[in-house]
Amino acid sequence: MVPTKILASGKFSPQDLIVSVSESNRKIDSSIESQIDAVWEAKKKDADEKGQICYNGTSYRLNSLEAKENKIFLDFGTLEFKTRVSLLQIPEYFNLPPEYYKKGCTVDSTIKTADRRYLMVELSGKSLNHNVTDVLGGLIEKPLELSTGNDIFNALYIELEEEGSIHKSDVKEIYLKSIYLACQTDIHFYFEVELNLDIEELREKFDKENEDQDIESIKDFSREEYLDHLKNHKSKNKQLIAELLEI
Repeated sequence: MVPTKILASGKFSPQDLIVSVSESNRKIDSSIESQIDAVWEAKKKDADEKGQICYNGTSYRLNSLEAKENKIFLDFGTLEFKTRVSLLQIPEYFNLPPEYYKKGCTVDSTIKTADRRYLMVELSGKSLNHNVTDVLGGLIEKPLELSTGNDIFNALYIELEEEGSIHKSDVKEIYLKSIYLACQTDIHFYFEVELNLDIEELREKFDKENEDQDIESIKDFSREEYLDHLKNHKSKNKQLIAELLEI
């Protein structure tokens, strides 16, 4: 694992993000890369035996980030999901310098309802996510096409609808608070979101609309309970979110 590192922090809107997509600039170590297929096949076999969902796809990675003139310039490449996951099982990968990092992109969020309840999801155990509870979010991946800052926000809207039955019209306020390098060398785009629904209205929508096999239920907390849960979460990324919330 590597230390988490905040790359940008503020209160960013879509207009603050200048987006481009290029070929991936990830450096390749051939001895490590040659192990990926075997690691992936073993992971697929294990997932099949456990009845978990395991599929390959194309996600985005961060090629570069530059803050300039109150804007964040972001260039993205692409990365196969099997590479993104399998590198973590190869210990030598973590000895490489940053230019070899996978830097796969993920959206995370803190969601607050109109009656000041903070949301997480309880996971079903059917995916490769080993957490019992998690914040709402997921990979920035195809078929989403990235060209503007709105598309980064849309990546989160997709996850909110899939995981929490939260539609764009349910959102009162949203902003990107932080972009950080996580301990597993992924890049997280962390958002803070306020809804115009209270918790009971949201639960009613979730009970009617939820079709996500990965999500068992919605859990809600007071702010103090939410912070405490994040601080004691086994994921270092969740612990960092608690720190960001208290800034």
